[in-house]
Order: sequence, then structure tokens, then C-alpha cells
Amino acid sequence: MEPTKLSEELVALLKNRGKEENFKLGDILMEEGQESDKIYIIEKGFVNVTKKDPMGNDVLIGTAGPGSILGEMGVFMGIERTATVRAVSDLKAISFDRNEFLEVISGIPEISSFLIGILTKRIYNLNRRLINAINSKLMIVMGNYIIDKIREGAVEETYGEAPKVIFDLSTAALETGLDIEKVVTALNNLAKAGVIHDYRLIEEVRESPPEEGEGEGEEKRTVAELKADEQQIKSYLKTISYI
Repeated sequence: MEPTKLSEELVALLKNRGKEENFKLGDILMEEGQESDKIYIIEKGFVNVTKKDPMGNDVLIGTAGPGSILGEMGVFMGIERTATVRAVSDLKAISFDRNEFLEVISGIPEISSFLIGILTKRIYNLNRRLINAINSKLMIVMGNYIIDKIREGAVEETYGEAPKVIFDLSTAALETGLDIEKVVTALNNLAKAGVIHDYRLIEEVRESPPEEGEGEGEEKRTVAELKADEQQIKSYLKTISYI
């Protein structure tokens, strides 16, 4: 398992090669959306790492203390800061620009190994968040589709229970702009989350209108059947909209 912090010995070694900077409680080291121009290594003190949610509120996503490296993803990948880092105590940090840091780590194999482990872990976590974001978007689309069906009255009332919603998957795909596979994925995830209940897919065969010069044929379709409460869906969609 890769370490998450540099040892005191490595921090002391880097201290002699970088620029030492001091920050006070509340100072911002880096701000979401700004240019990535420095890498920081915390020598003393602690920071909070936050991101903006869709409403513009700061959401705490982590903390960091002595030995932590900050800002390396943005500098190495040439992208804007993806989070804001603010000191939550008096702070002492060692800073490097990209070229300075590359020169330093090229001569210290232990730091190169550490950094590769950290970058790999962070890319893995980014991929996981991307997958979660995609799944959340699909669930939001289908959750709102189910709410629309409930409001339209396209349901079967069930005594003392949430109404039963029934719809054709092909029609749902057409009306939401998703393909059928994504519709099913979203429904499966909503069911796993406990937002919809008694969910099942039913294969139906219906007689189709006769073609010219031919007799009646058969038409196959897949129908989704589930029970859902509008308020429960709305509450869940509000929660995942921040992912």
C-alpha cells in the first residue's frame, strides 16, 4: 500500500531545495479554477480542501497535514486547480514550480516512487468519481421521468402503498434521449438505492397491425414495472445532484 505522506526525512531534504512559504489561518494556497503554477509540500500545519457544489457552496472533500503534497495533478497535467486549499492553522509549506520539482525528484528516487503512487491513486479516484457522476446523471434523468409519469397519472393505484408505474422501455428511451441499455442501468441503480421498489422487467408479445397484403403479426416489447413515491425520488435526486 502506497504511503499518503512524505516522511519527515524527505520533507527536511526538500526544504533545502524549495522555497519556504508561511501562511496564516484562513489564507488560501490555491483556488479552484485558477492556474496551476505551484506544488506545495506541507511542513507544519493543516489545510482543508474544498470544491464548489452546483449551488456554489463550498463542500469539504478532505484535509491534509505535514508531509502532504498539494497541487501536483494540476501542474503536471497542465489543468486549472480542481479544488480550493485553505489553511486551517498557521502553516509552513515548501513550494516548487514544475521545472524545479521535476529536477528535484529526478535526483531522489524515493520521492519519484511516492509521487507515482499518489498520482496513480488520484487518477483512480478521479475515474471512480467520473463513473459516479455519469450514473448520477442517468438516475436523475430516469428519476424525473418516473416523477412525470406519476404526475401524468400513468400509474396503477395500490392500496396503502406507493403507486405502480408501468412504461415501455423503448418509449422511455425515446422520450429521455437515452438508449435502452442506459435506461435499464439507471433503473437498476435506483432499485439498488431503494428509491424504487418491486422493480421488474416484463417481456410482452402483442399483436401488431397487419401489413398491406399480410396478416396480423407479433410485436415484442419490454415493459418496466415498479412502485415509486414522488417525494422519495425527489429527495434522493437532490442528494445525488451534488456528486
